[in-house]
Amino acid sequence: MKILIVDDDHVSQIALSATLSRFGECSCESNGRDGVSRFTEALDAGAPFDLVFMDIQMPVMDGQSALCAIRDLERERQVAPGKEAKAVMITCHDDIKNISTSFFRGQVTCYFTKPIDLRAMVEELQREGLL
Repeated sequence: MKILIVDDDHVSQIALSATLSRFGECSCESNGRDGVSRFTEALDAGAPFDLVFMDIQMPVMDGQSALCAIRDLERERQVAPGKEAKAVMITCHDDIKNISTSFFRGQVTCYFTKPIDLRAMVEELQREGLL
């Protein structure tokens, strides 16, 4: 499993990567634009990411915009329905607008609010069949 973590908080990147590395290969980026670039490179190389963790508030490009760009890219590259990367949004804000936008526009499977309880996160991801 290939996992892409896009978060401008370096401590969050380290914690998520350390927790998720037992389930697959983790790559990290600090903003949405770089996350979309890394996702594009992997998709074009025939080794796409299976799971994307995306922070909502980031510099350069926010997580909502980045995830929409990723979904557009998957459609352009004709990724088969159901084969798209699974997406998980993370944020420090527990706000219903961001939650509903994430699920509707970005086809998000899970949403976690910081600070993340990593053990509970892994349990939820396993229940959802993502890990």
